[in-house]
Amino acid sequence: MTVADIDRWNAGAVREVFQAATARGQATLDASRQLSSLAVFDTWEGATAEARKHANANIRLDLDAHGNEALAVARAADQAADGIEHVQSELRALRRDAGELHMAIDAMTNRVVPTSDCLATEALIGEMQLQPKLDAILAEANAVDEELATAINMADGDTAIPRSSGPAVGPAGLTPTQRESDANQERVREERAKLNAHIKDLQAQADRAREQGDQRWLGDLNNQLNAARYRVGEFDAIDDALGRAPETYLTQLEIPTDPSQKVRAAVAVGNPDTATDISVTAPGLGSSTKDSLPSMVTEASNLRDTAQKQLDRLGIPGSVVTIAWMGYDSPANPINTGSPRDLWRTIGDDRAQGGAATLAPYLQQLHVNNPNAHLSLFGHSYGSLTASLALQQLNAQGLHPVNDAVFYGSPGLELESPSQLGLGNGHAFVMRAPPGDDWIPEAASLAPLHGWGLDPYGGMMPELSSQAGVSQDGVVREGVHSHADYPRAVSGPGGDQLRMSGYNLSVVAAGIADLPDGGKQLVMAPTPLIPYPHPGR
Repeated sequence: MTVADIDRWNAGAVREVFQAATARGQATLDASRQLSSLAVFDTWEGATAEARKHANANIRLDLDAHGNEALAVARAADQAADGIEHVQSELRALRRDAGELHMAIDAMTNRVVPTSDCLATEALIGEMQLQPKLDAILAEANAVDEELATAINMADGDTAIPRSSGPAVGPAGLTPTQRESDANQERVREERAKLNAHIKDLQAQADRAREQGDQRWLGDLNNQLNAARYRVGEFDAIDDALGRAPETYLTQLEIPTDPSQKVRAAVAVGNPDTATDISVTAPGLGSSTKDSLPSMVTEASNLRDTAQKQLDRLGIPGSVVTIAWMGYDSPANPINTGSPRDLWRTIGDDRAQGGAATLAPYLQQLHVNNPNAHLSLFGHSYGSLTASLALQQLNAQGLHPVNDAVFYGSPGLELESPSQLGLGNGHAFVMRAPPGDDWIPEAASLAPLHGWGLDPYGGMMPELSSQAGVSQDGVVREGVHSHADYPRAVSGPGGDQLRMSGYNLSVVAAGIADLPDGGKQLVMAPTPLIPYPHPGR
């Protein structure tokens, strides 16, 4: 990829692909909807009628698949066009900067070169300042080129539609979450390109330091390289997470300027702007974007599938979206690190308070984008404290975006009464493994000793079962045997299956924990419910 290639790019032409693919996708989906509304065969009876209905169903499946593929191509083209415009804008800015320093950009060699009126000293300074910026632009351009090639290959059938593309554009255009996700993914791509160029520069400096025998300089450079490579690993994890389910969105992204600080992100499985039911999961000790986000999205996808099955089983219309929220720096697990400092952090609430300050507005924004959706919040381990504090912060502001909450494997919630959460009576639950299988909730009885309120398992909230048994949908499910088991599926002959804990989470996520007709779908543990005052919702 050369600067000359970038100059020849035409974002407008790529936009035309976006428009054409969008029109084709919408027309195909409209045809499918019209076919479903035909009543001409409703009065037919017998084998002919059944055959015609079956044929119609197959045609609709084909139309829906083709329509969604066209929309996926449209979104890929739209993202590539955005990338082209950004790269060309960066290149124009660099050319302006070069002109002010009496430098120019050679479009064929990809080098910053001096103009005829540039002094030798100015040329050296100009190259040192501008060449790394040009290298970063070229790295980003190569990434855009790959995106553009993917869009073209998807359009002509040479490349299969990625599972993570999903339905791209609705009848009213992109929703707020889709626009935010596109912008966040674009930023990951830009930052990755800049980082790869920075790593290349650091590696060259490290090689020189090694040749000169400057160990002090070499040590500092190696530290910078390690931090930069870890950051690349975080970007890789985000890409991996986005590919773990058929339709995913990068709904939150925070990239600290200091590469030694961790990237924070959230991934939604499905579009929360259009769903009837949304759940958000906050993870616990030792979780991070790099090491945890992909597996969290897999768990979110399994949870969504099971929750959707419960709605379908009961004949309740609706759609479920599940969100893996890695939006805070959780404390390291002291069992894994053996560090007294990490142990101290687990009995402090600084990280939870910081996470709650980010989680609370995120929950409120979900509610603003989709005010009629049922919203659930799940907190695991130290994440349960984070979730509890977020709800308390919202309640103190008179905001109540969340309908239900489940805290599982919890060490404490800093609660004296569930009314502090701002939820309706009986809409906040706890869950724990059987005695001996998870020591963290067993330590919750110590919560009052370090200022984390009453023991959440002391009867202040209804307790959901995590033990093996038959769930209300007639499925035999395994129980929880470790602190990490709660959201994990169990592989079997019929495919991955959630444990009893996951089933209960799916019922809450689907908004059917307490149906109006009195039907009870949850499997409860033998913990009494103590009524408490609440603001109602």
